[in-house]
Amino acid sequence: MMTSGDNLLVAAIDFGTTFSGYAFSFRHDYDLNRLNIFANTSWIAGGAGLVSWKTPTTLLLNADQSFNSFGYQAEEDYIGILDNDDEDPDNYYYFKRFKMLLHGKLTLDRNVMIKDIGGKEMPALDVFCHSIRYLKDNLMTTLENRSIDIKEEEIRFVLTIPAIWNEPAKQFMREAAVKAGILSRNLVLALEPEAASLYCKHIPVDRMDTGNPGETSIIPFQEGMSYMVLDLGGGTVDVTVHQVTGDDTLKELFKASGGAWGGTRVDQAFQALLKNVVTETCFDAFCRDNRPDLLDFERELELRKRTVVDSARKPVVMKVPIALPTTYEDMTDKSRDDAIKESIHNGKITFKRDKMLIDVDLFCGCFTDCTESIKGHVEDILKRPEINGHLDAIIMVGGFSESAIIVQSLRKAFPGMRVIVPQDAGLAVVKGAVLYGHCPTSISSRVCKFTYGIAAKATFKPGIHPESQKSENNGKFYCKNVFGKFIGIGENAGIGQTVKQSFGITSLTAPVVIEIFASTEPNPIMVTDEGCTKIGSITVRPPEAGWKPDTDLEVDMDFGSAEFTVSACDAKNKTDSFSTTFDFLE
Repeated sequence: MMTSGDNLLVAAIDFGTTFSGYAFSFRHDYDLNRLNIFANTSWIAGGAGLVSWKTPTTLLLNADQSFNSFGYQAEEDYIGILDNDDEDPDNYYYFKRFKMLLHGKLTLDRNVMIKDIGGKEMPALDVFCHSIRYLKDNLMTTLENRSIDIKEEEIRFVLTIPAIWNEPAKQFMREAAVKAGILSRNLVLALEPEAASLYCKHIPVDRMDTGNPGETSIIPFQEGMSYMVLDLGGGTVDVTVHQVTGDDTLKELFKASGGAWGGTRVDQAFQALLKNVVTETCFDAFCRDNRPDLLDFERELELRKRTVVDSARKPVVMKVPIALPTTYEDMTDKSRDDAIKESIHNGKITFKRDKMLIDVDLFCGCFTDCTESIKGHVEDILKRPEINGHLDAIIMVGGFSESAIIVQSLRKAFPGMRVIVPQDAGLAVVKGAVLYGHCPTSISSRVCKFTYGIAAKATFKPGIHPESQKSENNGKFYCKNVFGKFIGIGENAGIGQTVKQSFGITSLTAPVVIEIFASTEPNPIMVTDEGCTKIGSITVRPPEAGWKPDTDLEVDMDFGSAEFTVSACDAKNKTDSFSTTFDFLE
């Protein structure tokens, strides 16, 4: 793997649930001005020619599962297929918002399948691979168009992932990126809120919005300052808490956390609102039979999510596809006015030609699930003994943080706290990932999300160990499947600070395989305890001549990096190192 400083260019790919993009900077630009980062913000959105900061995470594949298009182009191409009577949409695969497949997985099969919007299945690894390859190739085209002559092997690629993802999901993304043509040794994974935190640490204070006009004397990122980063994306909300250390790096104070409270939850709530008006059957029929109109409607909602302010007392005006009310009228023999009168939202919604006027409180109610979940989570973290309410600021980044409703809700909930939104909050992650790629040691320590260990054999302790795991050898009683703890949940793991364990060999020719377990408890007793899960294994391969009979393996595990790393050597002769890998995929 490349070390800091030996790459000519760092390119970060922000692979999001709803939108994706990339940014890059040269090493010499980083050394002169760290914020001299180019982000591709010229994605063309649809026939209207609107320019967007990012492109939708939407993939269109041909019948043979080969690549067709990605992003806005995929959306437009799919609409063209639907409008063309000579084309059968069932001959294509159309995927959108598929990243959430990996959310919350402690175990993951590398052969897991994923369904497109029509229910057709294909390997998820290929879907992710096609998407990452497109973004990589688009980046290389952008570099070529700017007359930048550079080879892919001279680039350090950074791929962003949610901090709340577990090791199997991280490995899945790495394997998809490698399959997409990125050399593994040139690839770094960056945790999204950490990347955003690095970016915010470097941007001038006058490019941050505190909610107080004219205020600029804010958050000097000096030693001892602590702050929370809320990375609000389309699918997830990632939360980290950092403190600036004496050597100007960032130390994590509380383990990465969060949940599936992103912008898509608002979409779901808004759809539920519409189903209450036009009935679920009619709404589903509209979605099934009018996909081009549905796409326009989704884009309209995305715009309103960002621009509506809950303090405004005017109704929210949304352009509505005429097919939505006409579908209701055709299926029920009732008028659109009847639909409103018979719903629980009578008096709060009005249809006027191709517009729908929605009471602002009703529209803002679609955000309630998200805002309450986020506020409750932030409150819980502030009460933690590691934090104890002592934070200098809450910094909101990510595309969903551009929603005025979300920002106002947080500022009302925490009036004594500075809630800050950077000027280009939607690009904070991808630009921060570039900074991280130049200097991965910028994050000096992280907090473990689980207790990690192995299945060990130990002296049997009556009353502690279960009788079912008891065995006897030479008159001594042992217990198998005891949790051999490496590092505990909530413990600090510094970069490069490894945990060492020794293991013997059982065969002179066979690899040594060590199973790794994760527990939600600080001090689990058995690997069979509730809350304990096998997440993967370490494999140490013997040299070509096989193991020496007296080999004593010393395995070093680094739990402080964005990805776990492992190495192994002969405990008696440290110069004898062995090929060693983590594998978290089934």
